[in-house]
Amino acid sequence: MAFKFRREGKDLAIYISGVLTFHQHKEGEQLVYQITTLVDNGEVDVVRMNFAEVLRMDSHWLGVLIRILRRVKEKQAAFVIEKPNKDICKLFDIVELNRIAEIRP
Repeated sequence: MAFKFRREGKDLAIYISGVLTFHQHKEGEQLVYQITTLVDNGEVDVVRMNFAEVLRMDSHWLGVLIRILRRVKEKQAAFVIEKPNKDICKLFDIVELNRIAEIRP
């Protein structure tokens, strides 16, 4: 699992790759901290998480996403999930994540 950050003005793009499971819970906590710090400080208006290279994810990471989403929305910033594969889309459909987050194919 790996994260790459790219900043373009007040947009933050995060490129995630690999398998997201509870075994990477420390990385998840670090990601939440990094993103929420930037949003809380007003440095970021848009958070885009690119899932093009994520093979699968578990419920722990769903919780990580929701924590990030909640903080981003509290600060009136935008949150977008980009390019999830069909299995991850199915998970997002089951939990109706599309009701609270923008998901772009």
